[in-house]
Amino acid sequence: MVEVKLVTLDEPCSACIIITNLIKEMFKELEAQMPEVAFTIIEMQHIKELKAIKGVEVEKMPIILIQDEQISAGSLPNKRYLKQLIEEEIG
Repeated sequence: MVEVKLVTLDEPCSACIIITNLIKEMFKELEAQMPEVAFTIIEMQHIKELKAIKGVEVEKMPIILIQDEQISAGSLPNKRYLKQLIEEEIG
């Protein structure tokens, strides 16, 4: 099973809240289209917790990981692009 994670802070800045909420909506849409994919949201209390998350390379929120490989840091990826990356992992 392919695993896609959204990593964010429990209390993010204003800009991060907007991006995080858009990514959460995108995850809901993709989850309905891709039942074979596990979408997980990790909300941390402090940025120091990032060290415990496998695959994080750039510490800029929010972060998207696919199969523990970081594909986004602090930005909103295009939904088609994200779906394509996930489908490549599904094979």
